[in-house]
Amino acid sequence: MAFFDDVKRFGKNLTDKGKDVIEITKLNSQINAEKDKIKDFYVKIGEEVYKAYAAGQGSAYDELCAEIKQIEDTINELTAKVLELKNATKCPNCGSEVAKDTSFCSKCGTKVN
Repeated sequence: MAFFDDVKRFGKNLTDKGKDVIEITKLNSQINAEKDKIKDFYVKIGEEVYKAYAAGQGSAYDELCAEIKQIEDTINELTAKVLELKNATKCPNCGSEVAKDTSFCSKCGTKVN
């Protein structure tokens, strides 16, 4: 009988460890979800600081915001070059890529030049 008792105990330990693993996984998932919420708030804070900078309101982050502006300008220049190579333009309404010989945007229907 001692053998069967050992097998039962071993099985119970496995079941308990399996439940623990599941619980740990759930908790880690909740922790990661909370960390993601914090990251979202960081992004929102950063967006608000940049909006204030763009509106002409000074802050301690003006230098970083100026760097972001330079990067955005570079991205816009590169995007314009890509569109030129593709013989395309941006829709003035929705910003979708539209072939230059197209009269209307395929996404929103706005008339394009």
